[in-house]
Amino acid sequence: MGWWPFTRRSKQAGAATRTLVVRAKPACRSAVEGRFDSAQTNADNRRHWANADGLSADAAASPAVRQTLRNRARYEVANNSYARGIVLTLANDVTGTGPRLQMLTGSTGLTEGDSAKTNQTIEREFMAWAKAVDLPGKLRTMRMARAQDGEAFAMLFSNDNLNSPVKLDLKLIEAEQVATPSAKLGVVGAELAVDGIEFDPFGNPVAYHILKSHPGGGARASFLDFQRVRADSVIHWFRADRPGQRRGLPDILPALPCDQNVTKSRTSCATCATCRFEAAP
Repeated sequence: MGWWPFTRRSKQAGAATRTLVVRAKPACRSAVEGRFDSAQTNADNRRHWANADGLSADAAASPAVRQTLRNRARYEVANNSYARGIVLTLANDVTGTGPRLQMLTGSTGLTEGDSAKTNQTIEREFMAWAKAVDLPGKLRTMRMARAQDGEAFAMLFSNDNLNSPVKLDLKLIEAEQVATPSAKLGVVGAELAVDGIEFDPFGNPVAYHILKSHPGGGARASFLDFQRVRADSVIHWFRADRPGQRRGLPDILPALPCDQNVTKSRTSCATCATCRFEAAP
């Protein structure tokens, strides 16, 4: 008996004692399982994600929800200097002194000088009409309404008292006046309306239901009366953040909780400063 490994063994003996070991690979899983940290719900994030839902765009922006958001946004813009400054700056920067028309067309059969005079005449008449209807002021108001209300409406109509050869005018309408009263759902076309707007099967607006009086006004008797206005006579300005969204939400919506905290902080600082001033000898 040899003292292996201190004694040498022959190559033949070593080869005879070798063993081939084959290990079987584990079976592959039939499906790939993914895991996302944001999809986990635990005690730390349960309250944070409590209000997350799967509502559609129209259901999430229901009339009741939009009314609450409009009222709170208007309150902040009216009482919070930061919010009002942001909205005014945005409206002034977008509108400026108003739109200007620049004509660069040439008329057939006219010389270059005559074409330039024609273009200047059209531009001058457009500026005169814009001044007569106060187009810059109305556009500025519409931009402010979109920021705090979420949307702006304007109805095109013929104003015979307008001091201009062109009688086209714009009438601004607040968002809550575009609605379909529940008592009038039986009229023709009202069943196709989504919160005051009728749509065709392809999703194009066909007509708007505009209340004859403001819901927040004193004329409660005529609250259910509205007029059906064709879509080509109404300007609806809003930003659709989701597919299928029919009505707008305030631009300052995410900042409303922050504005509330800023107002409370400023009030607390002012109160502390007043107390220190009064307590000083």
